[in-house]
Amino acid sequence: MTEHAPTRRAVDPRTAAIAGLSTLAWYAVPDVVEPRWARALAKTAVATAGVALTLTSTDEGEQAREGVRSLREAVRAAGGGTTGADVGTGVDGAPVGDRADAATSAAAGRPEGDDSWAADAEEVAPVPTGVAVAGVATGLALATAAVVAGERWAYRRGERLRARGARLPHTRVGLALGALAVALAAAEPLLWNAEER
Repeated sequence: MTEHAPTRRAVDPRTAAIAGLSTLAWYAVPDVVEPRWARALAKTAVATAGVALTLTSTDEGEQAREGVRSLREAVRAAGGGTTGADVGTGVDGAPVGDRADAATSAAAGRPEGDDSWAADAEEVAPVPTGVAVAGVATGLALATAAVVAGERWAYRRGERLRARGARLPHTRVGLALGALAVALAAAEPLLWNAEER
């Protein structure tokens, strides 16, 4: 069995900056845009810009793009959509190439990689489909309720500050939540590294 060194993740300052700035911009929208429909458009633009920046300029974005590429290649390989550059045939007619090696291993019943940590089929208890669907639906409902409650709290907090006469009240809330987003973005890789110890 081969032991692999744990992967260490470093704090990416670009991720923290994007998280903080997009959070600040998201919550500052009511100070800048008055009509409700225009606020929805502005928040959509802020969210789109944040996701685009994350995907194009951070380590996490590079990992996500690489994962999509790998998934696309796996789907193509499984669907027989390989090209001559990917798989060729050797002198004896056997397939040659990276995908061919994986296909040959799978056809021979051998795992492609080290599966020493994989559970045996007897150890895995099947989850009924209804239970799995109910669990996912409940998780999504709870997550959505938490997000909606948090958004309402932040908006009400900004409106209370406005009623007291504070200038740019929603921006103040955005600054506090943006600082929290920066802290969470900086802490996430440290938590990831702690789990691998």
